[in-house]
Amino acid sequence: MIRKDAILIGIVVWVILTFLFMENNAAIDGFTAIGFPWQFYRYTGGKLAYVDQSQLGFNFSNFILDLSSLAAFIYGANIFLQRNLKKQEPNKPPYL
Repeated sequence: MIRKDAILIGIVVWVILTFLFMENNAAIDGFTAIGFPWQFYRYTGGKLAYVDQSQLGFNFSNFILDLSSLAAFIYGANIFLQRNLKKQEPNKPPYL
C-alpha cells in the first residue's frame, strides 16, 4: 500500500511542478516551455532568424530525463514512507 501512495504522490507532485514552472509566452512573441526540471517542449509563435538552431518542439531526451527524475523521486518517497509509516505492533502484556 505504501508503494501505491508513493507513486500517486510522486506523479501528482511532478505534474504540479511541471505546470508551476511552465512558461506560456508564445502569444506575445515569446516561448512556451514545458517541463520540470528539464524543459522537454518548446514552442514559439514569433519570428526567428535561425529556425534550425532554435531547438523547438518535443525533446525526447529531456523527457526521458524528466521521467527518470520522477522515478528517482518516487523511489525515494517509497523508502521514506516505508521507514516512517511502518505499522506499529501493539505492546503485548508481559504475562503472555
